[in-house]
Amino acid sequence: MDFKNAPGGVTSSPVSASELKSDGLFARMRDELAKNPAKGKSVNGVFLYNVTDAGKVVKKWTLDLKKGEAYEGEPKSGKPDTTLTLSDADLVEIASGSLSPQVAFMKGKLKIAGNMMLAQKLGPLLQSEAKL
Repeated sequence: MDFKNAPGGVTSSPVSASELKSDGLFARMRDELAKNPAKGKSVNGVFLYNVTDAGKVVKKWTLDLKKGEAYEGEPKSGKPDTTLTLSDADLVEIASGSLSPQVAFMKGKLKIAGNMMLAQKLGPLLQSEAKL
């Protein structure tokens, strides 16, 4: 997935839940999963992204790599394997490659609950897609 050319840049002004910069990233993920569902199924996990603004969760996205889907909201069935909580701006920076997920985690910008090993599988998948 080429996140460097995804719509939306990072701004420091507060945004409403309807206009998050990361929305373009999830739309791009949805398109890429539709084109190549096998890549997502190789990870075989369900990820819930809690996207925050000013410290409050303003939007939730589910990346269901068991079914090859990305959609807004909580998982349609069951619980996520991994929940990632981060700001809209940090998510855009991680996806574009300007912020390392490991650095974001160590600085407390990225919080992970659940299966952390599964979250590590997600990083290389997204990074390899970004180079296409």
